[in-house]
Amino acid sequence: MGLEGLFKGAFPALEKALDLRAMKHELIVSNIANKDTPNFKAFDLIVEEEMARSEAGSDPGRLRRTHEGHLPGKGSVGISTRIRDARGEERALRGDGNSVDIDREMAKLSENNLLYDALAQIISRKFDGLENVIKGGT
Repeated sequence: MGLEGLFKGAFPALEKALDLRAMKHELIVSNIANKDTPNFKAFDLIVEEEMARSEAGSDPGRLRRTHEGHLPGKGSVGISTRIRDARGEERALRGDGNSVDIDREMAKLSENNLLYDALAQIISRKFDGLENVIKGGT
């Protein structure tokens, strides 16, 4: 069995999930940085939906900017990704039209960090298991 067969299955899915969690982190941090920007609308990336689209066989590729008002993507995560305006769930709380709720964003950031750390631990354990097999088990 070649290396391609060895890393099929869980590794690509975990890699995509980590990449999406990293993107979500950047998006949340951007929302927080713009908490005082008039008319700024908070954005969100729904990682679970993106993973489901990926597993359903959606077209892999680079990030694509589908509308001039969308944020430009940086690099590739191996799947096409949609970033959504979170207006539907968050209303402008202030008179300046800004929809960033700092408490909600900080909670999202904490949750995302915990999930990223959990994914990193899962990958680490998978590599530990491979190392154990290579060494002949102990």
